[in-house]
Amino acid sequence: MKRPAIIFLLLLLLWQVRSSAQTTRTAQTNARGAVPSQNATAAAAGNTYAIVIGISNYKNVRHLQFADRDAEAFAHYLRSASGGNIPADNIETFINEKATRENVADAISEFVRKAKTGDRIYFFFAGHGDMEDLTQIENGLLLLYNSPNGNYFGMKDDVLEIMELKRYLSPLTERGIQVYFIVDACHSGNLKGGIQGIQQTATALATSWGQEIKILSCEPDQLSLESKEWGGGRGLFSLELEEGLEGLADEDGDQVITLSELTHYIQTKVQHMSEKSQSPVVVGKGSAVVAKVDPIALAALKRQIEQNYPMLASANTKGVADYSDSLDPVRAALYTSFENNLSSKKLILPAGHNALADYRAFEKLDPENALVRIMRRNLAAALNQRFDSFAAPLLKGQRSFTTRDTCALITAELDSCLHILGEQHYMYNNIKARKLFIEATWLSWALVVSDYWAGMKPMVDSSIDLLEQSEKLEPNAAYSFSALGVRYFDVYEFDKSQQQFQQYLGLRPNDLWAKYSVANLYIKLKEYGKAETLMENLIRDSTKDVMAHSILSDAYFYDNKRAASLACARHLMKMLDDKKPAYYLIGFYYFKTHNVDSAKYYFELSRTPENSSACDNDIAYGYTIAKNLDSATWYFEKLLKADTTYPFPYFNLGTIDVLKGHYNNAINHFIKSFSYSTAFEEGVIPNLEIYFNKKYTITDSVQYNEFCNKIFTFSMPYISLVSILYCYFRDTGLANKSDKIDYIFSLMRQYKEYDAYTEYHYACYKALHNDKDSAIDHLKKSLSLGFGNYFMVTSDQDLDNIRNTPEFGALLKLYFPDKVKR
Repeated sequence: MKRPAIIFLLLLLLWQVRSSAQTTRTAQTNARGAVPSQNATAAAAGNTYAIVIGISNYKNVRHLQFADRDAEAFAHYLRSASGGNIPADNIETFINEKATRENVADAISEFVRKAKTGDRIYFFFAGHGDMEDLTQIENGLLLLYNSPNGNYFGMKDDVLEIMELKRYLSPLTERGIQVYFIVDACHSGNLKGGIQGIQQTATALATSWGQEIKILSCEPDQLSLESKEWGGGRGLFSLELEEGLEGLADEDGDQVITLSELTHYIQTKVQHMSEKSQSPVVVGKGSAVVAKVDPIALAALKRQIEQNYPMLASANTKGVADYSDSLDPVRAALYTSFENNLSSKKLILPAGHNALADYRAFEKLDPENALVRIMRRNLAAALNQRFDSFAAPLLKGQRSFTTRDTCALITAELDSCLHILGEQHYMYNNIKARKLFIEATWLSWALVVSDYWAGMKPMVDSSIDLLEQSEKLEPNAAYSFSALGVRYFDVYEFDKSQQQFQQYLGLRPNDLWAKYSVANLYIKLKEYGKAETLMENLIRDSTKDVMAHSILSDAYFYDNKRAASLACARHLMKMLDDKKPAYYLIGFYYFKTHNVDSAKYYFELSRTPENSSACDNDIAYGYTIAKNLDSATWYFEKLLKADTTYPFPYFNLGTIDVLKGHYNNAINHFIKSFSYSTAFEEGVIPNLEIYFNKKYTITDSVQYNEFCNKIFTFSMPYISLVSILYCYFRDTGLANKSDKIDYIFSLMRQYKEYDAYTEYHYACYKALHNDKDSAIDHLKKSLSLGFGNYFMVTSDQDLDNIRNTPEFGALLKLYFPDKVKR
């Protein structure tokens, strides 16, 4: 048995080499991912100077998260074609410890002296804001790196007075110099001025000085939002300001952005993304031109946004500490409980003692409190995390393992999220689409662990309907196209299936993962030629692409081109300097052809500290299939010496005991496998004949070989119980212990996602005891729940006592009409 975490394709990722072209592109991208054009936009007349300040890591004041990133991103924008290709010498950037009063003052003095009529000066600040004391109502402070936490008397510390900045910058506009004053200073962290300090600084900033252009992150009574989900870790205001200036604010498409266009864009976007809790303030002449659009950079930005998978950001609010510290004991207790339940993932369970219950109670008690919106947003983001974790591999074309119970929990969490956000929320349709997707996954879950059969068509049709609804609500979710492609294939609608796969690839035309995924889907569809062409083209462009070689080798293998499959692996060996991934691929080829000695030889050559357990596991499994049980035992025991709590070797050692007829030893090993397996741990199981300890009557060798090569996925605790059960069935000394057997079945029935299998095994149990009526009844229940493995039903010798009954024949005709000759 093989562990999902070490399946072949995932192991190859350890050696996946990113091309130099990709690395170069990453280095050129901004925080959102848009690639700046190398074609300069015609610069406006005059010179441009900029002072850019961003402080997250203060010396004496509580740190911020993304203020430094916001400043660096703005300086990057100014240097880009979209920002006018401003020379680096004209931009003074002060990040964290460089942002001292002396450095900033020198830069202001120098640029004020240099600037001439027709020039521009940018002043960008992201950091803490506070006030000198509670009586100074016309001033505010921007805190620099060495600023103290309060006690600003004398103004000799590392602070910038708003009034002092006004004295330096406002006269410039009278000389015909355009001043851009951009500030995100509504941060806080238990500063002496508290909430009043934040609000007073914002009020002082918003007051017009003359003809300057001011762009502020939010209104005085609001706080700014920031999140790791925005631009890889950005403030919402800074990110939307930057993208607006890059061209998204160009409403009329004339490649010129006016202040009124920029105002409308950032206010609309920030209000939308913050759920109306943050609204930027803009002061200045609306007709003023603030940016020119570079078409190439804008096109790249739009492509990046179109391909983004939107996530509900868990936003950090700058200043939330002051609001929580001001709560009375009752509200404080609710808020603390909420935070604790959120961090411990107790979102909707246990009933009555979870984050959702805390939020509801707080909202009912104090609906106007500023913390309500913060709590709602962060709870909503947390309620999406389980789905996001499930979807993340799917977006890369990988398989995502889950259970039916987990699907049900994800559905309940997304439903709770929809209720607290409401239909007007900007992510409502996305979240509803994801709920529909996971409901479809739950509905068709049985297809993961059993064969498709005609009686399941109504269930598959319902799944398709849910997926189609999901796709309409969220048309850029690649996994929806993939799932629909598979489901259409299940009901033989091959044209629709192909269309979905093409749309899937269309969403990610330059994404290697998309091409890997589509090629694997072609293999699933037995469209081997298409998979081969797709991977051959990739290899032609990148001769060292490990993943492309592995998929191509698989395609050749299943296309009965065994020599080409091996040659593909050997070709990779010639291309790579580090040949270990190629050795593993060759070993895996021999593994699939049951050539144990050759597989072992190449697995040993490929061994690294990262894949050592995988090599031992695969070698041991190969020996198990070849019935070289002593060698298999040696490797499984080696794995246990490294980790005595590793459930998979225990399970396999139990299986070896079964093959030897040592049932008591086997039970002990299976009990350890059951005990050490986590609730959601799953195993990938080939050759179910061995692991179910079954004997089959073989009338069709092709069908039998297909069954032996089929891969099944089971919960480790569940499959361990099944193995214990069959030890009782096969051991004559245990077979009559019905109380023990019934107890095992009671444990198996706790795993509801495997009800179809449990009923099947119970039918086998009753058939072995010649209780034909009960066996037929439970077999019918199994089939009605989705057990669709025709080979097992018709060939399993445990069912021989009922196979010639008219009731058994009727069940075959009902549930397998396409396979039974009438």
